[in-house]
Amino acid sequence: MEKAVGTLVNLISLISVNKAVYWVHKLFSTPRKGKLSPKHLPNFLRQAKISTFIYQDELVYTYQWNAQATEKPLILLIHGWESNSARWEEWQTYVGTAFRLVAFDAPSLGQSKGKNLSVKNYQEVIDIAIEHFQPQGIIAHSLGAFTAFQQLSAKSYPTVQKVVLLGTFDRFEHILAEYFILLGYKHRLCLAYLHYIETLLKHPLARYSSTQATQNIHIPVLCIHDRLDEKVSYQEATAFHQALQAKNNRVVSTANLGHSLQDAVVFETILTFLS
Repeated sequence: MEKAVGTLVNLISLISVNKAVYWVHKLFSTPRKGKLSPKHLPNFLRQAKISTFIYQDELVYTYQWNAQATEKPLILLIHGWESNSARWEEWQTYVGTAFRLVAFDAPSLGQSKGKNLSVKNYQEVIDIAIEHFQPQGIIAHSLGAFTAFQQLSAKSYPTVQKVVLLGTFDRFEHILAEYFILLGYKHRLCLAYLHYIETLLKHPLARYSSTQATQNIHIPVLCIHDRLDEKVSYQEATAFHQALQAKNNRVVSTANLGHSLQDAVVFETILTFLS
């Protein structure tokens, strides 16, 4: 299926590279799953304090637990690609009332509106969420971890004292390269799309990496990554892990927990770090 779509976009590029780039970006930034219907909202989210904020004239849904315990630290939870705030149910169950927790559905995911999710607009939404909620800690997963780390390197947030990264990658270039191979895009089209992304981000893709971001982050970081992660290569993130450790941050390698890292050992490690 992917190769067939890629072939069609390659054909479009013979007529108009700009139109082909439009479709490359649309396909790359449009989640195929992760939406939630208000009629079938999980009980975990129904029980939360639900509110919204606006991003690009669209509603972003937020969820808070233990919100009344204002004396406790507030932890912002940031989910990954094709996911939503429901992914934090096991973590919330494990920690109970130890913290105040707040999560949000990224644009086009969960209950949030919008038609796509790019790294650029995810960073912008994360910025709004941090400024609005003023959390003391952040726990982020996968793409959410990568974009949150990029945003933390680009802007200072005085309230944020610690950050936890789960199953994140190092280089955005690597993710794009895998996407190009999956769809079978022609080299000329790949180069055109890379140029488009650099224009969007306003800096070279080589700088858009977790390793580079580490240089500008001066708060304690806990990074947890499974050696057999089937979605985000542990090997690809090795340089990032080394950069973190060089600044006396902690990197925990797990085994057989997969990409989701939903496990009591992981939760206890996070709890100890945040406490």
